[in-house]
Amino acid sequence: MTITYTLDVSKSRFSSFGKLLLRWRGSLWKSVYRELLFWLAVYSILSCIYRIMLNDEQKILFENLAEFCFKYTDFIPLTFILGFYVSLVVNRWWDMFNNIGWIDNIALYIAAYIEGVEDDVRMIRRNVIRYLVLVQAMVFRDISPPIRQRFPTMNSLQEAGID
Repeated sequence: MTITYTLDVSKSRFSSFGKLLLRWRGSLWKSVYRELLFWLAVYSILSCIYRIMLNDEQKILFENLAEFCFKYTDFIPLTFILGFYVSLVVNRWWDMFNNIGWIDNIALYIAAYIEGVEDDVRMIRRNVIRYLVLVQAMVFRDISPPIRQRFPTMNSLQEAGID
């Protein structure tokens, strides 16, 4: 379901940006709060261990380990990792797009292989393609909210002439 932010963004008050960040419905926080809570818990535990349980020699060893890890974080650049991520996302989107049942190729095959200029042959081609358009509209109703709003029932498809 699509969440619109236009009303919140249109008001230019000092608190508008804060209200957008704290909005729960359709927010980014909803998708990352588990990871954020996990990270905060691990950070808090490590901080408490460092400040309370370690002696001076162990603190120096811990700091050396942290410095070692920080020094080698640039070996694999972030842009390199993000490039793989973006490639993965685009490939998934492209595969989803290619898996949608488009009727263009089938309609061209029907026009090419059902030959004839007689009225009954022309009506067969027309009816087969009309049924393909109906099936495509029914599938799009299931996967697209705007099309579901445009055609909420089968009768609305019929009233629009897609039957």
